[in-house]
Amino acid sequence: MFRAWKIGILSLFFCTFLHTFSWGAPFVLENQNQLIEKTTQFMEILSNEVLEKTGVSLYVVALEDLGEKSLDEQEQNYIASLKEPYVLLFFVRKEKKINIITSAESSKLFDKQAVYWDYIVPLIPKSDKELTQQSISAFLLNGFVDIADRIAETKGVMLEHSFPKEHKGVQIAVRTALYVMLFVLLGLFALVYLRRNK
Repeated sequence: MFRAWKIGILSLFFCTFLHTFSWGAPFVLENQNQLIEKTTQFMEILSNEVLEKTGVSLYVVALEDLGEKSLDEQEQNYIASLKEPYVLLFFVRKEKKINIITSAESSKLFDKQAVYWDYIVPLIPKSDKELTQQSISAFLLNGFVDIADRIAETKGVMLEHSFPKEHKGVQIAVRTALYVMLFVLLGLFALVYLRRNK
């Protein structure tokens, strides 16, 4: 009986070891209560798949503030332990800073500015009161998934855990519709202005 109990404990330890080994170091390096748990869980799963299929490590740091260090010092603190090629999505709530930091190799895989302006900025709330865990999770996850998709596309692989491409098509369509509406409104204002000045 003692032997069976011993084998059971060893098996449990072995399974735990395999799970830890297969996942490796966590990809959400720091989360100071900025991201909801489901978001961090999904980020871990997606990062693991991206690493397995492309060789690129995709990390996230979400801080409440910088503490006594500067932004550059905090970023370097995390980058120092990362193995290349990597991408680090770095967010600080109090300072309202979002950086996409890449190693030399991974910087060639996607357009950081396109990710930032098209998939992160549109979801950032305008007021500080709306900068909640849910809203932070939304815009960081949106940028995170887009980075993963762009890396996968460049590497010629498919990601099982990414969002459907149709969602991006909808976003582009909505953005285009908004631009069209804006131009129509500007045209109407110009027309009314010209008629009044005749």
